[in-house]
Amino acid sequence: MDFRGEEDTRRDEATPPRDREQPSRTSPLLLLLAALILALLAVAAVLLWRSLDDNISGTSVAKDSIDSAGPEPHVRLTNATGQVRVEGVEESKSVEYEATRYAMGSDSAAAKQQASEVLVDISREDSRITIETDGVRDTGADYDLRIPASGSVEVESEAGDVEISGLTGNVKVAAEAGDVTVRDAGGGVNVRVPQGDVTVANVNTDTGGVELEVGSGDVFLEDLILGILEANVEAGSGTLSGRFSGDGRVSVETGDIVARLPAEDTRDRTLQARVGDVLREPPTGDSKGQDSEKQEQGP
Repeated sequence: MDFRGEEDTRRDEATPPRDREQPSRTSPLLLLLAALILALLAVAAVLLWRSLDDNISGTSVAKDSIDSAGPEPHVRLTNATGQVRVEGVEESKSVEYEATRYAMGSDSAAAKQQASEVLVDISREDSRITIETDGVRDTGADYDLRIPASGSVEVESEAGDVEISGLTGNVKVAAEAGDVTVRDAGGGVNVRVPQGDVTVANVNTDTGGVELEVGSGDVFLEDLILGILEANVEAGSGTLSGRFSGDGRVSVETGDIVARLPAEDTRDRTLQARVGDVLREPPTGDSKGQDSEKQEQGP
């Protein structure tokens, strides 16, 4: 008798089918790996939070209004770090300011508390109003001033953009680093910027002038009616457009000058580029061909 078939049958019964195999051992390994990755991410998140913990910022806003003591106040603002915006307001009899102070702290509450302690010092002597903010490490203030339109303003800033508009009095700006924009002015404009671009537009003064000293930056001049223009740029470009009236000189040490002016508005202006080109182009919208003149390099 052949018992082979019976033995094979018992062997098959003793051997579990493949589809009934025990669960694969890779599943626990995958779970363990996933848990390890999550733990590593959690540790990394804590380390990142601790590294950023000292750099959380906070702000505090200070607002007030000061009697201008006359229709033509002189406002002097000295700021360390931050943006400055000054706007002239018709028929105003006060100087309104909003100072958004900011600071860095270990957490949001500490940062906000430190921001609230940034000093805004205000003093007045007759019609002269002085506003000062001393900057320390990781603090600063952004200013928004509204003053009588017939007033004058003087701004000193260590770092930050300065924008002034709508004043008929004189404007003076000294910004160590930042862009300066003066628009809709009716008095003299004096700007000194070692690093930053300067834009002066829509100035209308028969007796005043525009005087610019720019270290590294571009100068944009548009629609100027004035007594005299004096603009000096060490490294950058100069662009003139719109209408010009009055004597003037634009000098660039290294860079180009582009004059998009009517022919009659270029007669009383001297354009000098020591290392660069002077390009005389038709005003915007003029279909006539352009005439370009290359400035000879100096010795």
